[in-house]
Amino acid sequence: MRPQICPERHRIVRRRLLDELVRRRLHRGSIQSRNVVQCGPESVAVSLLVLRSASMPTNEGIASLLDARLMNGLWAAFGSGGDNFWVTATVLNAVLIVGTPRERLASTLPALVRARPLESSWLARLRFRVFDRHVAFNPQKYGWPWIPGTISWVAPTAMAMIALQRAKKQFRISWSELDTRLRLGTEMLLDRACPQGGWNAGNGVAYGVALLPHIETTALALAALRSQYHLPIVRASFDWLLSRLDCRSAYSLALAILAGAAYRNVRPDVAPALDSARLRLASLVHDPRAIENTSTIALAALALDAEGRFNPFEVVQ
Repeated sequence: MRPQICPERHRIVRRRLLDELVRRRLHRGSIQSRNVVQCGPESVAVSLLVLRSASMPTNEGIASLLDARLMNGLWAAFGSGGDNFWVTATVLNAVLIVGTPRERLASTLPALVRARPLESSWLARLRFRVFDRHVAFNPQKYGWPWIPGTISWVAPTAMAMIALQRAKKQFRISWSELDTRLRLGTEMLLDRACPQGGWNAGNGVAYGVALLPHIETTALALAALRSQYHLPIVRASFDWLLSRLDCRSAYSLALAILAGAAYRNVRPDVAPALDSARLRLASLVHDPRAIENTSTIALAALALDAEGRFNPFEVVQ
C-alpha cells in the first residue's frame, strides 16, 4: 500500500527551499550560506536547476559559471584553484540541462573526456599489479579522479559519466574517444563495487576486507549505470539503496531519491518507496535556514518534485 502523499505539503516545503535559495543569491549568481559567501560553482550549478524549475531567470547564473571556467575548459572548486573533475562534471551537467549551446562548451567537453587518472599510466598500473596489492581493483579500468595526479574515485567518475552521456545525447555527438571513456568509466564502476552491492568512495575491497557502501556514492553510481540494470551487481546495489531510504541525512536522502527516480519503472515497489522517502525528506528540510550546505537545499528541492522536471541524475537512454 502506498503511503499517503501530501502534495500540498511538498509544495510548501519546496517553496521554502526556493525562497531560501533566492535569499542566498548574490550578484553574478553567487550563493550565500548564512554569513559566509560561497562562490563555489557546484552550489550555483545545482541551484540554477531549482530556479529554472520554478521558471525563474538563470541567464546571470549561467554567465557566472562560464566566466568562472579555467583557461583549459575545466572548473575549480573555488576561485582560482586547480582543476576539479567533480565540480566540472556537476557544472557541465547543470548547464546542459538548463540549456547552453554546444559551441560555448567546446573547450570543456574534450578537456573532460581526455582527463586521465593516475592509474592510466603504465607505471602506476605496474605498481598496483605487482607492488601495491592492498587494494583489489583492475587499474586498466579507470574513470576520473577528484583532481589531477590522483586515482579514480566513484563520485567524480559517476558524475562525469552522467554529464557526458547527457552531452552525447543532447548534441548527438559521434566521437569514438568519448565512447571509449564512457565504456572505461562503466567498467571501472562495476569493477570497484562492494561485493554485497553498493559503492564505497573509491574501492570495494581493501586489505582483503569488503568495504561498506555509502549512500551518496551508491546513488551516483546507480544513476550513471542505469543502462546496466540487467547486471546482478547493479540490481543488488539498487536493492541496497532502497533499504537505506530511512537515513537522516537530507543530502544523502535527496541524492538517493533522485537516483532512484531513474529506476522508478523497473519494479512496482520503487514508486511507493520513493514516496515514503519524500515524506521523510520534507520533514528533514522543513526549516531551510538551519541548513548550512546550499547544495543540500537545492538537491532537496529537486527531489521533492515528484514530476522530476529537472532531475540532474537521470539521462534518458
